[in-house]
Amino acid sequence: MTTPQTSSGPSTECGCSTRQTWSPPDVVREAAGGDHSLIFNLIDAFSTDTADRIEQIREALAASNFARISDEAHTIKGSARQMGADAVASACQELELACGLQDASLIAARLNVVQERFCEIRGAMAEYSNPR
Repeated sequence: MTTPQTSSGPSTECGCSTRQTWSPPDVVREAAGGDHSLIFNLIDAFSTDTADRIEQIREALAASNFARISDEAHTIKGSARQMGADAVASACQELELACGLQDASLIAARLNVVQERFCEIRGAMAEYSNPR
């Protein structure tokens, strides 16, 4: 497993080298009713929404808007749990907790972990969507 970056600023790079597998959780499979295209659409929506929210967190961090960071992390955490991206959800929970301390360098470090976990799960979801 790769170690999270320790820089004081949030990273936009996706340097993950960890390969993991992902399959839709039961709730997603049941909701899709066997329609794989719906699962692929959910994967795409999760990926796009999460990437956008991570960018919003970066902007909020630059403005020291800790409440917004916490709100965005909370939203990502919920959708990650629904999509079976538990490592992303856990990283978001840690980010939410860091917001209470209002320590920008700690928040940036936690955001880097969220980014790394998201990169890993996005890769795993892409592998699921596009098997070789």
